[in-house]
Formats: sequence, C-alpha cells, structure tokens
Amino acid sequence: MKIKRTGMWIGVTVLAVAVSLLAIPTSHAQKAAGISRVGWLEVCGPGPQRLNFDIFRRRLAELGYVEGKNLIIEQRFADCRYDRVSGLATELVQVPVDVLFTLGTRASRVASETVKTTPLVVYSCDPFEHVTGLARGRGNLTGVTCMTTELSPKRLELLHEAVPEASRVMFLHDPQAAPNAWKLTQEAAPRLGITLQQTPLRTAEDLIPQLAIIAEERPDALFVSSDTALSSYPRPQQLAEFAINAHLPMINAFRIFTDAGGLMSYGATTSEIYTSGAEQVAKVLGGTRPSELPVREATRFELQLDCEDDRTHNSALAAAAHEVIE
Repeated sequence: MKIKRTGMWIGVTVLAVAVSLLAIPTSHAQKAAGISRVGWLEVCGPGPQRLNFDIFRRRLAELGYVEGKNLIIEQRFADCRYDRVSGLATELVQVPVDVLFTLGTRASRVASETVKTTPLVVYSCDPFEHVTGLARGRGNLTGVTCMTTELSPKRLELLHEAVPEASRVMFLHDPQAAPNAWKLTQEAAPRLGITLQQTPLRTAEDLIPQLAIIAEERPDALFVSSDTALSSYPRPQQLAEFAINAHLPMINAFRIFTDAGGLMSYGATTSEIYTSGAEQVAKVLGGTRPSELPVREATRFELQLDCEDDRTHNSALAAAAHEVIE
C-alpha cells in the first residue's frame, strides 16, 4: 500500500504542476520563452501594399526580433476614426505588449494621454521640440519625427519655383493634426506673392466633399499638409486623380503622392522614419528605458518631381528631382 500511496502522491504532484502551468497567462509564458510582443497602432486600415510595415518588420528582424520566431506584432487599426485610438491603445496595453508603436501626429498625442506606463514609441510629424516636450517629464515615451511641419514653408517655396504663376494656393489639412503647419506656411506666403486659403479636413470621409469645394474655388495650386489619414490608401490616389483632372499643380510631403500622379513632393524619406522607429522599439525590447532614448529626427529628405508634367517647365527643379538631401 505504501508504494501505491507514494505513486498516488507523485501522480497528484505532477497533475498539480500541470494545472499550475496551464494557469499561467499566455503572455507570461511567451515572455518566459523569450518571445516579445510589439503593438502596432495605425489610424486607418491596411492598404493593398504595406511598404512601411514591411520596412519596420524587416529592420526588427535584422536586429534579432523575428516575427513568428521570437516576436509577435499585435496590430490594431482605427479605421480613420481618432475616437477609437484611445480604446485600441488601452486594448494593446491589456494584451499586454512590451512596447507600443503608434503612427501619426494626432494619434500619437491621443496615445500619449492614454498610455502612462507601457513603453510608447511614437511616429509624429509635429515639430521636433513639441515631440521632445511630449516625452519630457515621463519615463515611458520616445519616438521619431518626420519634421513635416518645419518643412512646410520650404515646400511652399518649391511650389512657387515650379509654378511661379500660381498666386492663389489652397492649403488642405487637418487642423488638429499639425496646426503649426498652417501658421508657418501662412507666414511664408506673402514674401512669395502668394495668397493662401485653407480647407480644413476633420475626418477622412470629408475628403471627397472638400475636393468638390476646392474645384469650385478654382485655386492655382494645391498644397496638401499630409497626415496619416490623408497618406493612407486610397486617399493619395484620390488626391492625385483630382489634381490631374482639375489640371491643378499639387505638392505634398511624401513621395507616395507623386507616385500616384501628383506634381511634386518634398519631405523625409519614410524608409528612414520606419527604420528609426524599429530601432527605437528594438532598444526598448533590449532593456533600454524610453527616457534614455532621445527623440530621433529625420535626417534624409527627398524632392520628387514629375518631370513630364505639363503643369511645370522649370528645368532647375526638374534637374533636382529624385535628389536625396543628406
């Protein structure tokens, strides 16, 4: 009987250990197995091509974090509704993720107000000092900035060089995304002999109705202050088609608009931005505190110009097209 009783106790002990292992939350078990979780929070939905996500994922893999091996990327999409960003950020925190990467200026502000302890890496196009200020005084936030706001006056100058006869320019933007961009561009307009008008865009659904209003106004050119919603599929294509049909020179911050058919773009290279974002995330996963990581600003900028576009005949700008400015 003793042998049987001993065998019974051994069996009970093994069963208890098995039950306790099953009771450990999946995330804790994965962490113990060396698996990291990264949250990816995007304002709009994924398009047919996800070049930026691929850059981000590839750089993480180069740094030793391979999806499907030792990395899980938890993705959430707000369907271009900013009122959903806070709830999705909370959902990712509760998963839990080890670090949360948030895309977009306005979304980054919302996420920073929601996420107080989980490490947060933001991709913002707010002025560099604003993003740095956002991180100051709190230990869980760092990020990268594309410096789109600071480059707005330069973008207007380039448009003026390409189409000097354009004296009435329509400024299309989300006032809540980068209000400083409008202010800086407006200040630069008079010295260029340009009258700047604005068309505010509150939601992504407002784009088509606002384009109809712009067509009625008949400006000489269109300046698009790009935010995440405007840069997400299918809006670059919609904007380019509108500009082509209206014979309207259009300038944007990112080359996706020029690739879609816009006249020109000038801004940070998105490959650098998402590579930098992945590097910041990898450092946090490696144990570095976000407070120890300075906010990184873009260092590579590119000018893209449709040299065959009949809306400009500026040879100097055509020669400068496709140049990457270090």
